[in-house]
Amino acid sequence: MLFLLISGYVEAQVKGHDMVSLRNKKGRSVKTYFNGMKIDMGTQGLEVEGVIRRVQDDSIFIQYYNVQKQYNIWGTSVLDTVTSFLIPYAVSDIKWIRKPPAKFEFVRNGTLFMIGGTGYVLLHIINAAYLKEPVVGSTVAIAGGIAVGGFLMNKFRKRKYEIGRGYELRYIPTN
Repeated sequence: MLFLLISGYVEAQVKGHDMVSLRNKKGRSVKTYFNGMKIDMGTQGLEVEGVIRRVQDDSIFIQYYNVQKQYNIWGTSVLDTVTSFLIPYAVSDIKWIRKPPAKFEFVRNGTLFMIGGTGYVLLHIINAAYLKEPVVGSTVAIAGGIAVGGFLMNKFRKRKYEIGRGYELRYIPTN
């Protein structure tokens, strides 16, 4: 009798917790998505960001909140949730999933180099004008090169997992 109660409890805990696995071209799991996880993805021309509430029957159900301005008795407006509902998205319709930001993302995406290089060029030109000295071309070229390098880092940084281009999504039922 105790075995039947425990097995029924375990079945109730496991049932309905399907998942979707993002895999690279070698078949290794990069990330697994299941109930309660945040996801930022793109479908056919639509960018969707939200919390996964259910993964079932080869679909991901994302919680959508309809938030609108409401006026209060003092005449000011506040944001209020009017309604919320689940929107299903088929796993086969997902085109990309945004990567979560990595540690020191501002360095990896080149922002720090663009700001530093441009700032140094401006500082050098302003100091040269203030001190009535010539602008050193090599200093401007090196600092400008650092700024351009940061721009190229930003341009070629991969921010999404492109489904079909080295990545695939697999629906994994747990029943």
